[in-house]
Amino acid sequence: MLNYTSEQHVYDINGVKVGGQPGQYPTVLIGSIFYRGHKIVQDGMKGIFNEDAAKALLDQEAELSAETGNPFILDVLGESVEALTRYVEFVMKNSKAPFLLDSISPAVRMGALKELGNDPEVRKRLIYNSIDEHYSEEELAAIKESGIKTAVILAFSNKALKPKARIKLLTGDGEKEGLIDAAKRAGIEQFLVDPGVLDVPSASWTSEAINVVNQEFGYPGGCAPSNAVYLWKKMRSKGTPFFEVAGAAVFTYPVTQGASFILYGPMVNAPWVYRAVATTDAMMAYNNKLTGVKFGSPEHPLLKIF
Repeated sequence: MLNYTSEQHVYDINGVKVGGQPGQYPTVLIGSIFYRGHKIVQDGMKGIFNEDAAKALLDQEAELSAETGNPFILDVLGESVEALTRYVEFVMKNSKAPFLLDSISPAVRMGALKELGNDPEVRKRLIYNSIDEHYSEEELAAIKESGIKTAVILAFSNKALKPKARIKLLTGDGEKEGLIDAAKRAGIEQFLVDPGVLDVPSASWTSEAINVVNQEFGYPGGCAPSNAVYLWKKMRSKGTPFFEVAGAAVFTYPVTQGASFILYGPMVNAPWVYRAVATTDAMMAYNNKLTGVKFGSPEHPLLKIF
């Protein structure tokens, strides 16, 4: 059973605690909403969507969190500044959860951050996703100006696939600044480190990188195996329940290796993801009876689902 000798940071993001020793706190689950191709979105550029369907997804997330004890963060994606801003405003009104400000376009993220960053309630809940190897000085300046303190640090590159290489992305190599120092220059104080996932088999390397991040830095590590799972055509073709069973294994393996958070993809899959991760959390917490690590939360899955 993993038990790190270094101090493990525990961040409190608007009531959601992430980090700590393996099994100490429930795994934080992060589901995606308003992503490209999401059926509830009617116009991805203007941010027009089915509000009833979106509210149902947010309510389901809250209900599953209450049932299992796993806290949640919302991954809010947008294709334009207008859309992402509208989505965040909706989430702020209909959920109390923290959220990732997410877009494949840095310009969209920066634009939405400028629109939203003046609201102190938004700043308490907003997590920038993400600072990666392609960051610009303009992006760092926009983050700093907004005053937000939490960001996902994406330590992944197609040129840095092995775990040690991903760690160098965080620390720098003497020639190029590391992502942690870059994030600090942007005013970030809470680092959620994601070493990235290339495909399902290589999630093992991602998990090893998370293990190193925890031991060497004490920052909460986690990952997003979701894209790899949903691109797994051979398993998807087998349909239900085979795909879900295999997907559960992919999502829970990093948790056994020290992951504090998992981005699991479309929120429609929350029912099976929450139960799978909660069961894994419960087993890990039970083993802590031998290590002396105490519960960090009275809402732990071990106390909720059994």
